[in-house]
Amino acid sequence: MWGLDRNVWANSYYSAAAMAGSEDWTAFFYGSSDPGNAITVDKPPLSLWVMSLSVRIFGLSSWSILLPQALMGVLSVYLLYRMVAKRTDPATGLLAGLFFAVTPVATVMFRYNNPDALLTLLMVGAAYATLEAIDRGKLRWLLLAGALVGAGFLTKQLQVALILPAIALAYVLFARFPVYVRVLHLGAGLLAAIVTSGWWFMIAQTADPARRPFVGGSRSNSIWELTLGYNGLDRLTGEDASHTLSGPAAGLNTKLDPGITRFLQPQFSAQFGWFLPLAIAGVGITILFLIRRHGRPEQRSFLGLSAAWFVCSATVLAMMTGIVHPYYAISTVPALSCLAAFAATYLLRHLASGLVRLVSGLVLALCLILGYVSASRSISEFPWLPLILLVAGALAIAVALLPPVKKQLRAIPLSLIGVSILLGPTIWSVNTVLSPHVGAGVVAGPSTLGIRSDHPDRTQLPPGTPLTFTAVMFGDVPSPGVLGRIKSSSPSLKWAVAVVGSETAANYQLDSSKAVLAVGGFDGTDPFPTLEQFQTMVRQGNVGSFVIQNLPPLTVQGRGESARIVRWVESSFQPEMIDGASFYRLTQ
Repeated sequence: MWGLDRNVWANSYYSAAAMAGSEDWTAFFYGSSDPGNAITVDKPPLSLWVMSLSVRIFGLSSWSILLPQALMGVLSVYLLYRMVAKRTDPATGLLAGLFFAVTPVATVMFRYNNPDALLTLLMVGAAYATLEAIDRGKLRWLLLAGALVGAGFLTKQLQVALILPAIALAYVLFARFPVYVRVLHLGAGLLAAIVTSGWWFMIAQTADPARRPFVGGSRSNSIWELTLGYNGLDRLTGEDASHTLSGPAAGLNTKLDPGITRFLQPQFSAQFGWFLPLAIAGVGITILFLIRRHGRPEQRSFLGLSAAWFVCSATVLAMMTGIVHPYYAISTVPALSCLAAFAATYLLRHLASGLVRLVSGLVLALCLILGYVSASRSISEFPWLPLILLVAGALAIAVALLPPVKKQLRAIPLSLIGVSILLGPTIWSVNTVLSPHVGAGVVAGPSTLGIRSDHPDRTQLPPGTPLTFTAVMFGDVPSPGVLGRIKSSSPSLKWAVAVVGSETAANYQLDSSKAVLAVGGFDGTDPFPTLEQFQTMVRQGNVGSFVIQNLPPLTVQGRGESARIVRWVESSFQPEMIDGASFYRLTQ
């Protein structure tokens, strides 16, 4: 929670929706991006409900919007600790919680207002409840896991499915019931998930389209299309990128070639790769435990669920195409932390074995290589860190390979190994806390190769970044002169101003405290409003003005309804240049 307000509105897209939900109950229910209920955000509304309620209670501020996510981070670490410690020991539980807390991508996402913070908490909760169902033999815990999965679906739709194979596999393999009963129980859990999330989707889909906002991110104003398309298969196939960005702007988002090597690329490695070799070792130890039936049954079920969750989420993250944000790695971090902590404690407790010392040295060497490479890519902020990591890592490897010292002195080599593993990600996380982050492309840690995609002043974007790209990812900086005009607009207007793109609309809405119509939704490609609908809005006196600054890529190319609207406004009204923005008054 330290210094949360340095992130200001964080992702203003969701902050504006939280503001809208705090002012209007229809906007609250549907997740509208504005109090006038023109269009929703491109996600279900559960995470927005939490933020909107916080804003209703404490007022609109950076703190009221971001505090719930910080508390979700604390609760996630606590649940993970409880889940691990109960099935291993307190030391392993504390280490898992520590790994989770200092993984940079977790640090940044639990201080940000994207839905991923709530989604991660719900996934950890679902894993916790599943293991309780297995250990206690109580169906109600599996029903709770299903309800949490359903809540995850109501948070970020199909992304919660990354944990479903792990839940099903762990319950089928380790629950102490006949196989057919296990299958029936899983069916009941699935039904709980459907009920928990399905009620909202049914209401939203069957409501009269004229009486609810347009479904942002869809092409046909359909919740199901949004679920299966833009937030579903399109994320895996890359179709979401094809209708969002084009030309140079698209190139900025498609550099991450599919495959496991994606995790070694600059955009990903420092986000969550610090403990990756330990997690992979944890998968290997899990396989050994399952084959040889080592450990207690509840320990094997915990390891099996963690390994399946990690492998499933990491594989999908590695192979998905199109727009792939590094913060998507948050879905792998809880399972990665569990496996890495178990591997670390297991290896350290068995260093008397020559084979274990060899494996430990190899794992530490891989951690050193990943950490050194990640730190070397950020020498502008920490020029001294690569050398320190190299020295500490080399000493740790030597300590691991040498025969164990006397018990009285064992704390020294163990501390050295711990420092070598934790130093890099801890510095990255502290830097994340002390640095501001804004926009739709949030990243943890310092700049990578001099580039950071979420710096407020936008000076660390790649050279030659087109203004159309920044319009989508950050939104335009509100013009002071235009803000003055918007604030003085008539309170009877449904929308004080209309702009193309939700990020720009959100910036104006948050700074003016007036409803702003986001033409074309997030990236200007949504077919709402159509030109005819917008003309009707103007004739009815619902839209006070139109502002044009930097337009999204496809709008600039003249494609979509937003481009038609821009052409009509430009040909029908006289512009007034204010601080570099074209201001069109649409009402007398």
